[in-house]
Order: sequence, then C-alpha cells, then structure tokens
Amino acid sequence: MTAPRIRVVIPTYERPAALARCLDRLAPGAQTLDAAAYEVVVTDDSPTSTTASMVRSRYPWVRWQAGPRRGPASNRNAGARHTTAPWIAFVDDDCVPDPGWLAGFLPAIATNAEIVPGRVICRAPWTSPLDHAPINELGRYIWSCNVLVARTAFETLGGFDERFPFAHFEDLDLQHRARAVPLREQFAVDAVVDHPPRRNPFGGALARTHYAAVLYATLHHEPLSLGMLLRRIGSTRARAVRARPRPLDSLVLGCSTIAEMAHVLRHWGEWRRRAAVAMGEAAGATAALSVQNRTAPHDVPWSAVQPVIEKTRKQG
Repeated sequence: MTAPRIRVVIPTYERPAALARCLDRLAPGAQTLDAAAYEVVVTDDSPTSTTASMVRSRYPWVRWQAGPRRGPASNRNAGARHTTAPWIAFVDDDCVPDPGWLAGFLPAIATNAEIVPGRVICRAPWTSPLDHAPINELGRYIWSCNVLVARTAFETLGGFDERFPFAHFEDLDLQHRARAVPLREQFAVDAVVDHPPRRNPFGGALARTHYAAVLYATLHHEPLSLGMLLRRIGSTRARAVRARPRPLDSLVLGCSTIAEMAHVLRHWGEWRRRAAVAMGEAAGATAALSVQNRTAPHDVPWSAVQPVIEKTRKQG
C-alpha cells in the first residue's frame, strides 16, 4: 500500500458536532483526491471523552490522539509529529473543507512550494457585530485553519511556537518566521475551506488573548504600547458595529469592549513581564546553542531553540 503523501491535522477542543462536519468532508470518497493519498489525525485537547468516543465510533479511518493540553499551537505540533508523509495540512475543527480542498494544493506541490496557504471564505452571513471569521481570499495571510506545509520545512521552522497559549497570533508568528527564511510560498486559490463565523467571548475571556499580541510584538521587536493596543481594540469593535449594526448586539459588544479594555489595563504590566521572560529564555537558549555549535546566533534555527527552552523549564 502506498504511504499517504499528506497528513491532515485537526486540533480540537470540546466541539464534537463541528468536528463531525469537518470529518464528513474528509471521509473516503468525499474529497476528489484519492483517499489513499492522505491520512487524518485528530489531536484532542478536550478534558472529556465525548470527542474521542465520537471519532472512534463514527470515523474509524481517523487516527485520534490525546493532545498535550497546552493550547492550539502545541496541539497542532503534536498532530504533526511522527509522520513520514512529506506534506502536512492544517485545518480547524469548525471549518468545512470543499470537496476539492486537498486536490487544490497539488499544483503548488508540483512547483516545489514549501508553504501553501489555502483560500478561507465564510459562506454563512455575518448577522451580528459579535461574529468574526479569519477570511483569506487573496493569500495575504498564512492562517493555521487552512495551510499546507512541507514536513521538512515545518521541522526546520520548529513548528508553531508553543509559547502562544491561545488561538491568537500563533499563526501570524509562523507566517513571520516562514517569510523571514524565506520559504517558497504559493497561494492555493482552489484549496478552499469554509470558516463559519464564530461568536466572540465576552469581555475578559476575550481580553486574555491579547497577551499573544504583546508576546508577538516582543519576540519580533515590533512597537506595541498600551495605548496602541487599546486603540486597536476600540477601532476593531467599532468597525464591527458599523458593518452589522444590530442594536441589542451592539449594546452587548459595547459592554464587552469596556470589560475587555479594563482587563487589558489590569494585566498589561504582567503581560509585558511574561513576554520579556519568554524573550529572555529564547535569547539564552540561542546563545548557548550558538556557542555549542560554533555558529552565529542568527544561524540557530527555532527548531533547535524550542526544545532547550522546554528542558530548562522542566529542570527549573
């Protein structure tokens, strides 16, 4: 039997109904690509056994594995390990791949591209300013909900940076590092995934994800002050209200935004300190490896740095 050429990785957390819709679109015969050409791995961070039971009973062709429960970046990396497939495709559990999704990547594979963002659309109407979805119609972004990457390139990058604890900025970080190399990138316009709108959580539950913005800015030496972050939040929420002005939802969003900004104000100093520690850990590990390997610090790949950080944390 020919080994699969593509491993499809689906990280999930307590969304069995959404995951089922995604898996239905990846079942043998559902994709125009021959089912023997790909394998599907669900890596599950859920604290209950509901998703595991559902996958095992309804989708015996799927490999289910328990996730590390350290956030989506770590969960994706876990799903990408231990495969001989030369290509890894990532899709989110609440996304719905088109029948030609995987086949849509084949032209880019034929041209030896190393990282291939696919097209992300949202077919369902956005009816509320509380909704959002990561659209990628023109290939400007490398969203983790629809991207194919060569396994060797993914390993060189060190995968997703597991210091990002939420589904926020971890794919922009991968995009930054991939384009800095640069990897050979090609947009696959025919590799289409439908991303239904998600409802934003309220206030502080949403605000905590902004730590990722602070971490990203620190790691990549980009300017981000407290005022800049608050203005970014305010302008984003205002655009949502102008685009979909529903009175009750707009009122809820206004209250949520006040709570969100208050949370940011309370935690700004803590976030800056945490990000500085993360930056220092990376710098220390890089310096040690550059001395050990007799290379310049900028020649030390992140794939070598991340395990050193993890080892140091465990020893501490």
